[in-house]
Amino acid sequence: MKKKYGMIIALLLLTGCGESKMGEPVTSYAQTSEETASVSQTEELTSEAVHDIDPEAEGKGMEGVPYFYSPRSEEVTFVPSEESVKFNGRHIEHNDTCYLSYTGSAVRFNMTGDRAEAVLVSNGGAYSDRQQGWVGVEINGELTKRIRLEDGEQSYVLYEGEELKNAEIAIVKLTENQMTNTGVKSVTCNASRIAPAAEKELSVEIIGDSITCGYSNEAEGPEYGFNCDYENGAATYGYLTAKALDADYSLVCISGLGLISNYTDTVGEREDYLLLNDVYGYTDTNFEQRRGMEPLTEWDFGEGSDIVVINIGTNDYSYTGRDEDRQYEFYEAYYTFLGDVREANPDAEIVCTMGIMGAELFGQIEKAAEDFSRDNSDDHIHTMKFDYQSEEDGYGGDYHPSVATHKKAAEQLTAFLETLI
Repeated sequence: MKKKYGMIIALLLLTGCGESKMGEPVTSYAQTSEETASVSQTEELTSEAVHDIDPEAEGKGMEGVPYFYSPRSEEVTFVPSEESVKFNGRHIEHNDTCYLSYTGSAVRFNMTGDRAEAVLVSNGGAYSDRQQGWVGVEINGELTKRIRLEDGEQSYVLYEGEELKNAEIAIVKLTENQMTNTGVKSVTCNASRIAPAAEKELSVEIIGDSITCGYSNEAEGPEYGFNCDYENGAATYGYLTAKALDADYSLVCISGLGLISNYTDTVGEREDYLLLNDVYGYTDTNFEQRRGMEPLTEWDFGEGSDIVVINIGTNDYSYTGRDEDRQYEFYEAYYTFLGDVREANPDAEIVCTMGIMGAELFGQIEKAAEDFSRDNSDDHIHTMKFDYQSEEDGYGGDYHPSVATHKKAAEQLTAFLETLI
């Protein structure tokens, strides 16, 4: 991971082929003005070598070593891997398929070519009428297509048209972790160059609940409830913040998630199935537990993120209510979780936040952050309270934030993070 910033920012955020609700898919595609591979550079390659990583490509001035490099367009199929793509967010390998774990998880690659398609694997869950998975296709950072996945294994066209020149193509999971499984089995391109997308200089991790998931953020009102057809992970505050900062990102979020209790209908009655501590240290707890896979795969944090945002506590309040003892229990758990986050992200700036759907436990969050910072001589813990959502911006399903609210929250968070950078 490149770290050009002397200060690493850790942000933890809390929260939970169809026609796009935002309108017709975009049909024009931006192209980069700079092309890093040319036919003349590939003339020395033999026909036996064109499906391999070119060992001389980096010495020829390429931005990294291409996965595929040829003097002419050919049809080439690859499985997403560290050699062929860049991953955003967590992913897990199972049955020769790369499953995208959380909202916004993505595979990204650069292509010079005129066609790309992917074999995707999906399972809409128990309620296929409202839990079908969606993916988005981005070209050079622009969401150009949204695809409603069918159950099972299907092939979907990502792009077909005039030749793109070293364009970044991304397959982005738009729906949330526990509702749908979305796997990328293979990608086939008609191309002369394929390479992993470039790494960003800044990385952001966002931890949260349904707010971070984008729970029904495109629903036309609160009466619509939950439906994956109304959920757009690329229009969430976390995704938009990472885009505004030009940062790589990872969202770790599940609807209803809490620290000491998930969402409960009755104050004082704890709901503790898959709490945050059961999720954060593992690659994809939901995925593996549902398949009886043991032991759970621990997530490799590497050097940690540059930014970690914690946005948690809204669901805990449904359990604590105004009870001082239960609120103190939340404070103690939050203090401990800060230690877990710091261990996984040793150089990060950590930002603790909540407030979009209420800030009743924000005082406990502020106290935990202040005490942890003092006790550990850690000056890189921060707090920020989100503005409460406004009725004039509308509501998503079940009074969750609308797309307009997510955009405003992204602007607020981005401005705060820029002061730290």
